[in-house]
Amino acid sequence: MQKNKSAGLLLIGVGTQLTSMIAAGFILGYGFDYLLDTKPLFMILFGILGFVGGLLKAYKLMIRFS
Repeated sequence: MQKNKSAGLLLIGVGTQLTSMIAAGFILGYGFDYLLDTKPLFMILFGILGFVGGLLKAYKLMIRFS
């Protein structure tokens, strides 16, 4: 029972971290675009970097669990 509970909590944590890293990338990119007046460039770039970073973080968490 304990293993199933910890697996569920891990999956919630992985999903939350992935989502928050993507959102942080888009927000930081929007801020840079606002300051430099280059509207979609940095938002897209940082969004992609946030997605890749989130996937790497999720992968590390899942490897540690197995």
